[in-house]
Amino acid sequence: MGNELSTNERADGRPVLATMALSPRRWTTDEAVAVAGSDVHEAIASAIAYIDVAFWPVPTDAKARDGWKAAMDERLRRLAIKIAPGMQPAQTQPFRDVLVEALSDLPAMVALTAAKRALHQQMDFLNQIEKVVREIAATVIAERRAARGRLEDLARDLSRPRRAALPPQEDGAPLSLDEIRKMSAHMRSLGISTGFISAEQLAEVEAAERAEAA
Repeated sequence: MGNELSTNERADGRPVLATMALSPRRWTTDEAVAVAGSDVHEAIASAIAYIDVAFWPVPTDAKARDGWKAAMDERLRRLAIKIAPGMQPAQTQPFRDVLVEALSDLPAMVALTAAKRALHQQMDFLNQIEKVVREIAATVIAERRAARGRLEDLARDLSRPRRAALPPQEDGAPLSLDEIRKMSAHMRSLGISTGFISAEQLAEVEAAERAEAA
């Protein structure tokens, strides 16, 4: 895995699980648990909350709304220059003002993302912008919903009891440290939650692993 998946939060503040969920790359429950940090359920909740921000509407507060409108206008200005390079920005300003208002019914971040992606679409006329942005916005919304669904599936998967998946023990014998070392992070978490592994055992194994990695 890349370095950006090594901690629960990336340098840009985005939860790692949100990055994984939004990625088209297939990943496993064990991979998610390995990067989630000490509290995987809290990490999932944080990732879902991050993704949900994309669905927030355009602010009604005047200052915040003006900030969104300025960011949206900048994206539309670039689109206008690409489509009609011979026109000055002042000439397209009235059109952009109307278009910003027209697109304000979309979720705020979705609209900004869609307008940014639209720069890579071929358009011949300014009046094509709204249709293209809305089409891209539908794709962005679908991506976010799919990512949220992956995180919800992960939470359900982790909530299912999996005693049978743990190594069978004879006569109630405790798991050895060597057996615990061979387990994935997910299996260790299950072992702790089901009582097959003690906190002391896990701490000893993790301390040994850190010492070896040093």
